[in-house]
Amino acid sequence: MKKIGRRGFIILTFATFAAISLGLCRRIFGAKQLRFPYLNKPLPAPEYTALAAKPGWSASRITVAPGISLNGLVRRPQAADTPWVLFYQGNDAEMLRVGQAFLSGLAADRDWGLAIFAYRGYDSSAGEPHLPDLAADAPEIITQLCASEHLERFKVHVVGFSIGGHIAVRAMAVAARTEPRPASLTLLAPVNDIVMVPRSFYERLDPGDEFQTAPFLDAVSAPVLVIQGTADEALGGPEQGHAIAIKLGSRARYVELQGVGHIALLSSEKVFAITRDFITEHIK
Repeated sequence: MKKIGRRGFIILTFATFAAISLGLCRRIFGAKQLRFPYLNKPLPAPEYTALAAKPGWSASRITVAPGISLNGLVRRPQAADTPWVLFYQGNDAEMLRVGQAFLSGLAADRDWGLAIFAYRGYDSSAGEPHLPDLAADAPEIITQLCASEHLERFKVHVVGFSIGGHIAVRAMAVAARTEPRPASLTLLAPVNDIVMVPRSFYERLDPGDEFQTAPFLDAVSAPVLVIQGTADEALGGPEQGHAIAIKLGSRARYVELQGVGHIALLSSEKVFAITRDFITEHIK
């Protein structure tokens, strides 16, 4: 192995110092943002198999980029002409399990197609989570779901929770460029301005990935439902979801649930009912 010379060592040291200094400056003097670590971890194969074996469900793997496949779960409907709900989950160490439970509760006894795919690095999907890659994968998930299930995109209704709301917005902004477009977008406690960082020894100094949703909202053409709890413990209140609804203006329907927290939205019967009605209203 070639040794690093004195000059190379100096350059490497300077670059490291500069990166740390930049992180410190942004943390100390920059705008205060909520920060969260990516909670990605492997999913043992037997557990993935068990999730896919639940009644009506099966495993589905899609390729979103060269060498990058995402693990997913789908529940195929009995009828051919029926809506599908594609869920972009939040930052969860058990993304597929929690997402599957949410989708099952949402659909209840309806014969809807259901799908969720774990992001890069989550639940043993390939790669590592970094926002540029997650954003690039987001519309490709819609494309690959439609290709694998032989769907027209107007049958797809997108739901995003927390950071999944940001990723869903990125997907819908790209999908709006081509007809047919997905039918609707539901955002549950969506993030508007936070930072996500990979877990590491120096994560407090890492400038991280800025999840800023507002710049992408103008490109979203589908009708949007925003549901936000007033007791959102993760985001410090309802302000982020409310800000997204205000930015969307007349394109959005905003529902604020008193006393409901961030995670509680995923098991709320009120959320299920409101979202079902919204999706039903926009079935094409």
